Amino acid sequence: MSEPGLFGATPSALMAQAARACANKIALRYGQQSWTFAEFDAAADRLASGLARRVAPGERIIVLMANRSDYVILQCAIERAGLVRVPVNARSTAYELGVIVADCEPAALFYDGTTADRVAAAKGVDVLWRVRVDGDVAEGGPPYRELNAGAVDRSLLERASLDDLSSINYTSGTSGRPKGAMLTHRNWAAVYRNMLIDRDIRSNDVLAHIGPLTHASGTYFVPWFLRGGTSVIVEGGSVDGLFAAIEKYKVTVFTCVPTVLTRIVNHPEIEKFDLSSLRMIGYGAEPIPRNTLEKALGKFGPILVNNYGQTEAMMTVSNLPAADLFVPGTKEPRVACIGRPYTFVEVILRGPDRQPVAVGEIGEITIRSDHVMRGYWRMPEETEKALQDGWLWTGDLARMDEQGFITLTGRSKEMLISGGHNIYPQEVEAVLTSCPGVLEAAVVAQPDPDWGEIAVAFVSVVDDSALGAEALRASVRPRLGIRTPKRIEIVPNLPKTTNGKVDKKLLRDRLMAGETGA
Repeated sequence: MSEPGLFGATPSALMAQAARACANKIALRYGQQSWTFAEFDAAADRLASGLARRVAPGERIIVLMANRSDYVILQCAIERAGLVRVPVNARSTAYELGVIVADCEPAALFYDGTTADRVAAAKGVDVLWRVRVDGDVAEGGPPYRELNAGAVDRSLLERASLDDLSSINYTSGTSGRPKGAMLTHRNWAAVYRNMLIDRDIRSNDVLAHIGPLTHASGTYFVPWFLRGGTSVIVEGGSVDGLFAAIEKYKVTVFTCVPTVLTRIVNHPEIEKFDLSSLRMIGYGAEPIPRNTLEKALGKFGPILVNNYGQTEAMMTVSNLPAADLFVPGTKEPRVACIGRPYTFVEVILRGPDRQPVAVGEIGEITIRSDHVMRGYWRMPEETEKALQDGWLWTGDLARMDEQGFITLTGRSKEMLISGGHNIYPQEVEAVLTSCPGVLEAAVVAQPDPDWGEIAVAFVSVVDDSALGAEALRASVRPRLGIRTPKRIEIVPNLPKTTNGKVDKKLLRDRLMAGETGA
């Protein structure tokens, strides 16, 4: 059973308590199906009992599927059974899945029809218990239907303590072998506490999930559940599906990455839908193009909220509520600002000498909080680099003003030195995406014999734009000066990672290979 501590219980035990309080209210909608809080709780208990009868506490369970109701039920059931959830993005390749399987050595893998091809092709999965959730198919163990058919055995539930491992969340691995951030039940309890204290989460909210439940979207499910809100999973995760869900269910909140928000505000049929029920739109995970932010404010009003976190400090490092979105006394939005730290999170910006930098100076974001990971799974050297003297070193560079507002300038590895001048890509991207006709921009470094490095900008523009590279360079030069990219490539679109972020590694690789298209 759960031990006393932060919250006095694990998050799954608190969800059971919330389910009792909101028993007959709708907790979850997916397609034509819906679950009350009591029904969801009972489904999670049955599945947890089925899992616990077969798998020992502490074993890893990979979950690889598109957004669907089974995912959030599994998320809760795995936790209640004292097992360790390993969420894997549904767009991951067979190779990426094989690497994660070899690294975490799971006891089972749950998947669906959208990911069955990767499961069949991935190396090392043939020895696993493989369970398909949308069909009576399983290898190496009982099928999903059988797991859900047994009686609830409460002696098998809540087998973990707060300091036991709850999940292993893998980084993207774009710069090498993916690292598995180990998060305990106590870490997750702190994440939800942070959200419930500092985010405007209401019991009458209807929250739409459009992003991957394996990532940020799934993290939002629990705090809204604890508050008594209703979650709606958008089938297929499409913008059209989101619009339809907002209109049908009177959705009040959704969150997404800026690339999705760009598609939303530029959607040709956005005016055909009644989106007036929305009271909050969350965005984060990467810089937002200025034009996207301004279009969203023009369409929805000042209801946008920025959130900043990392896999290693899940979701809740800092946030910028709607009330702080504009510089006081002006109509100027804080475009690259990630707000101020959550109440129970300490953030210090540090220089190369490891000392705090002065107000307004650029430093690396370091974090100390209850929700910072235990470390990286089976990677002690990487853990030692990231966690030093109780602080997480994020690799993100930023400035902090006198009021504590933090503005990102980019990743420390992305900073380039051109002709002796430090250039921070995110600051250049913010200027580029303020130009009329620009949708997105990404700035990367290219080695140069004269300058050492030069900034190369990849820019996508609206379909009817005649904007050219030289005209764009001339437009931004008065504001950027020496930081003006030496090259600008106009491309149809920017490549994205499986999480929907701009894939800068791929852009750098294309530069090195002499390619200019994206």
